[in-house]
Amino acid sequence: LIVVFLLQCAYGSGFFELQILEIANYRSELASGACCGSQSRPDSSVPCPRPCSTFFRVCLKEYQSNVTSTGSCSFGNTSSPVLGGSSLTLADPDRANGKLVVPFIFRWTVSSSKPRY
Repeated sequence: LIVVFLLQCAYGSGFFELQILEIANYRSELASGACCGSQSRPDSSVPCPRPCSTFFRVCLKEYQSNVTSTGSCSFGNTSSPVLGGSSLTLADPDRANGKLVVPFIFRWTVSSSKPRY
């Protein structure tokens, strides 16, 4: 009795869609806590003096137990244009470039113990 193992490829494809509706950054700060535009402020208890220019970036990666913003985007990426200032609400996200779409196509190897005829 001979068991034949065949390697086959499985394919996946589709679209990842993200729709931006609203963001609130009332202090006009970056994720690091610094002010947008390298502006300084006399006291960290007051908001930054200049608003941010807000855009979004989507990066599709393989699973990570510790998520990082660095590294390659294995399954694709896209960015929006600047959508507004530090805080914004998009009344019509489709018309305001608030819908980000990343098409993806990927494959992975699977093994099968059933012979194909």
